Amino acid sequence: MKCYQYGIAFLDEYTGAVTRIVSRYMNLPFDRQRLERKRGSVDVYAARSEEDPNHFIIVTFLCEIHSITVRCSESVHKDIQSLMIRLDKRIREKEQEPLHYKIENQYGTENDWVQELLVSNNWSLEDIFKSNGL
Repeated sequence: MKCYQYGIAFLDEYTGAVTRIVSRYMNLPFDRQRLERKRGSVDVYAARSEEDPNHFIIVTFLCEIHSITVRCSESVHKDIQSLMIRLDKRIREKEQEPLHYKIENQYGTENDWVQELLVSNNWSLEDIFKSNGL
């Protein structure tokens, strides 16, 4: 199965809303308390599908800028990409920032945020999911 991965970055104040919206859209569980516990740390928030291990989100908390990375299957990737573009556009318009570069599939590219996170922290995906009780 082909995987797709999309990511956006945003100010801390948008973390809860963006994570909730993306989680709901992807039919993933959203745990606000766990998200709040992880904020401000080097840890990450993650949620994944019980049916498809390649259907998940990872939220990182880098200083004031946070990011969400979504991995999904080919069957839903266009809808997910569209959602990420809309969220990025709304945030940037509200913050009066220039519109972001085109949000494209990062999976397996040099811009693969998940792979970068795993390598830089010497983690596996399972490490991330276990640290989130998944």
